[in-house]
Amino acid sequence: MNLERVLLLTLVLLAPCATRVVAQDAPPETRLLRLANGGFQWGSILAHDPDGLVFARLDNGGRARLPWSYLHPEEELELKTRLGYVDLSGDEVLVDAERLVTNDGLEIVGRIVDRTADAIVVKTSAGTIPVPKNRLDTPPTIVRVSALLVWTRAELYAQEAAVRDLTSAQGNFDLGRFCERILDYAHAAQHYAKTAEIDPAFQASEVATALARAREKAARQDQIDWLSGVDDLVGRKKFDEALARAEAFATKFPDSPLLPDAKKKKDRVLKARERHLAERVAQLWPSKAAQIARAKSTEGSFEAVLAYLDGQMQKDVLDGVTLAAQAISKEATSDVVRRLWIGRKKERWQRASYGLGTWLLGKDAALKGEQKEPPKAPVTAAEKERADLEKKLQRFLQNQEMARKSKSSADQKDERDTAWKELPGVARAGWILAYYAENSGDFEVMPKPLFGNCRECGGTGTRTIAIAGANVARSEIGRQSNEVVIECPTCHGLGVVRRISYR
Repeated sequence: MNLERVLLLTLVLLAPCATRVVAQDAPPETRLLRLANGGFQWGSILAHDPDGLVFARLDNGGRARLPWSYLHPEEELELKTRLGYVDLSGDEVLVDAERLVTNDGLEIVGRIVDRTADAIVVKTSAGTIPVPKNRLDTPPTIVRVSALLVWTRAELYAQEAAVRDLTSAQGNFDLGRFCERILDYAHAAQHYAKTAEIDPAFQASEVATALARAREKAARQDQIDWLSGVDDLVGRKKFDEALARAEAFATKFPDSPLLPDAKKKKDRVLKARERHLAERVAQLWPSKAAQIARAKSTEGSFEAVLAYLDGQMQKDVLDGVTLAAQAISKEATSDVVRRLWIGRKKERWQRASYGLGTWLLGKDAALKGEQKEPPKAPVTAAEKERADLEKKLQRFLQNQEMARKSKSSADQKDERDTAWKELPGVARAGWILAYYAENSGDFEVMPKPLFGNCRECGGTGTRTIAIAGANVARSEIGRQSNEVVIECPTCHGLGVVRRISYR
């Protein structure tokens, strides 16, 4: 899958996320965005920060957070300049890589070099990693990342040196600049010196400046490597290790002129960790709720499920998300996770349905929010006949409701338990998720629910059955109709299926 397809799919099918970005005072500007692969997209820049921007497509409103590296270099430079950002990574060597996410939230970024029956083998600068296929949460996606996440510095140098003409001043000068981009200042100084040796007149002033700069940085290569390691750990989403490394710089190099850079690295780690945790919490919360709903659908009676939904499920969801978030950072306590969830950016609505178990809510709760049109005064004979029939059906359903309420609590409990056990497992899981989403307070719920007609009675709440043969009473012989009206056994007279939208 190429970069443009990944970008377009992300823009159209944005997953729930809570990306923290810098809000803009000015209204969004519609512009033609030029992408790194040469493609174009019309849309608006809704927000931006030093790491990227939030872009909304003009044609369908799809939104996505885009790293600056997704843009064409000229577009990136123009936007960063206009928006007032210092380009901190414009000289970085970037490559296409595959991003794999496991079902426990671990991210692996590298190049897929082999596939076996059970695993995908990924090449990274830290080594070759086999990733079991049964641990993958989603298929691999293409991302644009620092080349140092995929290749070692020595590998990058060897690759570039192999394609340069090192007998020419231009070839050595270009290789020296490449070496600076991969933070290999010893080789950079070597090739700048070689440039001046081959042709002293070749860009003499620029070569002299570059040589002095490379030699000065080569003398502090260990310090630069230490700080580069911070970026590498952030790229691998190992934020706690990156933070510890950034904080240790002052102890390891107390007299370094790069101490201000180490402080900036620490600040960037904290912001990157907060942003990534916020994104993961926004993704994990709904999926953890659905996972727990599926697990609880296979155990317990209906009364036990209701008791569990009365607070315990809310705690279990929070604990589950917290446990998953702590794989990213040990600082992700339940209070932090709760704060990030409350502060999430609410964008995409999701739906849940009570399905055929809607009637288990009770009539008032099941029909809450339903807006029925006032009945129109009948005009024709057919309309009067229909109005009379609807009144009779309404009286019938009221009588059935009274009869149901007159049952003992034990009978009602048995009836609900029996109906609950007869529902398919998928329907029970959907019912639990819908109830949690609507009543826990953890989600924003659309005020107006969606109602669908019962598929068995078409929304009337009743079924009409014909009686014949031995079922026909003597008094009914000779009548034009041998039909009786019964309460719909599927929806128990409600006539509707309740669905809710939440985010």
